[in-house]
Amino acid sequence: MSERPAIEIYSIGTELLNGQIQDTNSFWMAQQIAALGGYVRRIAILDDDMDELTGVLKDACQRGTRVVITTGGLGPTPDDMTVEAIAKIMGVGTEVDETLVKRYMESRGIEKRTDVSEGLIKMATKPEGSVAHPNPAGVAPCVESQVGGTTIYSLPGPPREVEALFRQSVEDALAGIYDDVRLSLRVAVNLPESQCGPILHSVMSQCPNTYLKAFVALSERTADGQRLPVDIVVWGKEAEEAQALLDKALAEFRAQAFEKGSEVEVSDEG
Repeated sequence: MSERPAIEIYSIGTELLNGQIQDTNSFWMAQQIAALGGYVRRIAILDDDMDELTGVLKDACQRGTRVVITTGGLGPTPDDMTVEAIAKIMGVGTEVDETLVKRYMESRGIEKRTDVSEGLIKMATKPEGSVAHPNPAGVAPCVESQVGGTTIYSLPGPPREVEALFRQSVEDALAGIYDDVRLSLRVAVNLPESQCGPILHSVMSQCPNTYLKAFVALSERTADGQRLPVDIVVWGKEAEEAQALLDKALAEFRAQAFEKGSEVEVSDEG
């Protein structure tokens, strides 16, 4: 997994850390990225603090993260600091995207530029050189910035807007990075996690572009012991390559599970 281009997701907002709002955005985006065959390396929640934002995001870029996705911090209030933080990391100033301002004026029937509120101006502000993608479901845009080899997509916080902007401005770009074929298979074994874990690592070491994960929370007690679900996920450049790799991983998993006294039940194919 570590050889695949990495994506990191950061949800920004003190209200998330206080438990006032649940972070559903990261969960939803991780699902979409997995469906594209992508690799999410890290998900974290960050405070509305400039030092925290710049430190964490700068570190993500320095570690060679291919794509960073942030949600939150693009609103009109003083604690919305995402644009300023990214500008600091880039070593540039900020600028107002007048195309966005014009869009706001037209949608609200504002005739004079001087009548545009400071809040709208702030939401039309981006780091110099970044691209602002208009929001089809709200006001704050998706801001696309480049820091070395890392692309940062900054999305607003409301889930409805996150989903709309992800579909419009992020999904195709990620699909271009992960242009291979992803196949998955859910199986189950009658083994405890302590015995299954070493098998998973062994199969992954023998089969490249393969990821195996046991779901202990979904395990069930049976007359034969513990029924433990396991997902086998593979990636290949072509469908035939991916299928061959899945077959190989499944065969190896079956053989090692059999040595531990368990059959492998194929329960669901994705």
